[in-house]
Amino acid sequence: MSIGALFGIVLIGSIGTHAQFPLSEEGRVRNFLLNQANYSSRNRPVFNSNDTVEVTLEFSLYAMIDLNEKDEFITTASWCVVAWNDPRLRWDPKEYDGVDLVIMYTDEIWTPKILLSNSVSPESAGVISPNRGSILLTSNGSVNLGIALIVSTYCRISIRFFPFDYQVCHFSFIPDNQFTSQVSLTLRETVYQPPIDTNEWSLVNVSEYNSNVLVLNYPDNRHRLNISTGTLCIRFKRDPRYYLLLLVLPSVLLSLLAFVTFRAPTDSGERISLGVSMVLGLTVFQLVVLDTLPAASKDPPILGKFLQINFALTCLAVPLSVANINIAYGDNKLPMMKWAWFRRMFLETLPRSLELPTYKERVRKKSTSDGRPMCRVNDEAAAMQPSTQAMEGAPGRNQVQRISIISTATVYEELSPSEKAKLEARTVALVLDRLVHGLFLVAFISLLVGMSVALLQNPGASSIECPSI
Repeated sequence: MSIGALFGIVLIGSIGTHAQFPLSEEGRVRNFLLNQANYSSRNRPVFNSNDTVEVTLEFSLYAMIDLNEKDEFITTASWCVVAWNDPRLRWDPKEYDGVDLVIMYTDEIWTPKILLSNSVSPESAGVISPNRGSILLTSNGSVNLGIALIVSTYCRISIRFFPFDYQVCHFSFIPDNQFTSQVSLTLRETVYQPPIDTNEWSLVNVSEYNSNVLVLNYPDNRHRLNISTGTLCIRFKRDPRYYLLLLVLPSVLLSLLAFVTFRAPTDSGERISLGVSMVLGLTVFQLVVLDTLPAASKDPPILGKFLQINFALTCLAVPLSVANINIAYGDNKLPMMKWAWFRRMFLETLPRSLELPTYKERVRKKSTSDGRPMCRVNDEAAAMQPSTQAMEGAPGRNQVQRISIISTATVYEELSPSEKAKLEARTVALVLDRLVHGLFLVAFISLLVGMSVALLQNPGASSIECPSI
């Protein structure tokens, strides 16, 4: 044998010696389990085909990342523990220096194929994947797989009672095409961490439901498969304070300011500009509301209807103010003045009831401001009243009233038709201002009360998947 061949044999032997590391007891257990004859990770962990693999799932929610009300899905962070028993993966700890626990990986042994059926992303549809989690295996064949999940799931949103609404979101777990007789899935009592509340939402309660469902067998479209499912239901409540302060309160204040325009004098040039400014303010505010309110067309929120009606009332105040100004400063006589009952109601009765100057008082004021001679008759009659009462008693007061009536009638006769029409129109306009202002306040208060009563009828959250939550 040559020296070169001998050197090669020595080198190969030294390499082989260095490549062999001593196995730990845990490694010996793994080799024993995975190198068993007839063991396959594709076969169910049973010795009898009629046996059922009992799989339990514990879902612990510890954070709500986002609740997208427009697209109707919720993103959560949770910890999921899946447990089952594999009788093929058992060993005697005494033979392996007391090793009772080893770590395995999901691609090495059989794992249940569990789907999150209402997931909105393909990546999170499968709960168990080779790149997610590790397995703790004990000597009696008990398998525990812990998985950290950040998933987005479909959540039906109802915002009818926004911002006093409750929302129910569910997580539906189902084995992938495996009968109940093959794999039985059970959702165990859920343990959740208290600090999962957000600035807007707070957790009310969590419940779980286990049931069997019949699904259509798609290969033949005839037989129905009995599959076990587990449903976790989570109920949230919204904190309304933010929306009350930033939506309801500004809308109410802007509307009240718009109604104040009816209290401004009709000859004020700022009356219309004030009303238009309030409408523009509410219009800009509506743009903010559109970005804040959740989008929903099937069942719009009660608060949205309130804001729309409130906006319509505010807009209606401007044309009514314009119409009233046209009445007060129109050149033509009001056609309703030909009716005696209308004249009596709007020129005498309503002004007294609303504590406004009547038409006769406006006539007297007109005579005083114009410096007419008959105003001195009223002054002389008022000066004569004490002496007349002292001399003749009650008849003196009647005499003064008669003189005053005669004076008013005399001044009325001296007014031109255009002056009479202007005084009548301004009296009617002032009365209409007060009446419309009162009607708007009554309508606004009724709207507030109606919205409050409707919101108090909130039955809470309901869900088809969670009937008794």
